[in-house]
This record gives sequence, structure tokens and C-alpha cells, in this order.
Amino acid sequence: MTAYLVANYDVVDLDAYRSYQQQASPLMAGGAKILVLDDRSEAKEGEPGAQTVVIEYPTREAAEAAYGSEEYQSVVGIRHGATANGRAVIVDGFEMPSS
Repeated sequence: MTAYLVANYDVVDLDAYRSYQQQASPLMAGGAKILVLDDRSEAKEGEPGAQTVVIEYPTREAAEAAYGSEEYQSVVGIRHGATANGRAVIVDGFEMPSS
């Protein structure tokens, strides 16, 4: 089943965030595809950050492996330092039950 990494945050240090982006390629392992990269997310409920990223993976295992990889874990701290009000989740895709 398809899975997604969904991240949302406010970028507070643009130079550091750009450095993170240049080094974050390990997230794209396992057949990943960026579906959303929007720095002007419009809040409709709650107080989300302005930046939203959605990456699609063919499976939850692929998403977990990419996020948990040593290569990505060695750079994710750059994002943490460059952003505030952040959150990231891995979620399964939805398949409509057949009736």
C-alpha cells in the first residue's frame, strides 16, 4: 500500500534550510516522489506552519526506511534547526473498500 511522509513547519533560517534541501536526497530512496512542496500553505484549521511537503512512497516500509536511514538521520537535524512549529508523519494511503 502506498504511504506518504507529510511534513509541515515554518522556515526560520532560509540559508540553513536550503543547505538541508541540498542534502536531503536520502528521503527520495525507494521509489519516492515529491507530490507537494509549498511554502505558502494556507491554514484552514489550527496553526500549521507555512511550508508543507508531501512525499509518496510505494510502501510504508519504503517510507520508514528512507526516513530512518543513517544518511537521512545525519542531515535531518539541519531541518530541525532551520525550522520551527514542525511536525512530520508517515501515513498509509487510503484504498476505498469494494462494496
